[in-house]
Amino acid sequence: MTKVKRWVGLLLLLICVLMGVWVVQDNPLEVPVTLLGFPLLKLPLGIWLLVAFLAGSVLSYVVGLPGSLRQKAQCRRLQRQLALAETEIQTLKSAAIKS
Repeated sequence: MTKVKRWVGLLLLLICVLMGVWVVQDNPLEVPVTLLGFPLLKLPLGIWLLVAFLAGSVLSYVVGLPGSLRQKAQCRRLQRQLALAETEIQTLKSAAIKS
């Protein structure tokens, strides 16, 4: 199953790269961009679109990371509690059988 996931991920990556090349090729007009009053490089519009998309993707990943880490920590804590509860149930069952 992990091999299938790996191949699907590589296929999606290849599709994204090809679409990025396509966007750059379809938008060759060079445009100047000013960010917070500072002029940036004069690059083709397609590259600026890809930069904006990548910046948004990275920003959304960074914003979502703390919540994901919190959920993983909670899952580990609940798994430990479940394991302790199961061992306690087993000890109670064995004590009940003995008496």
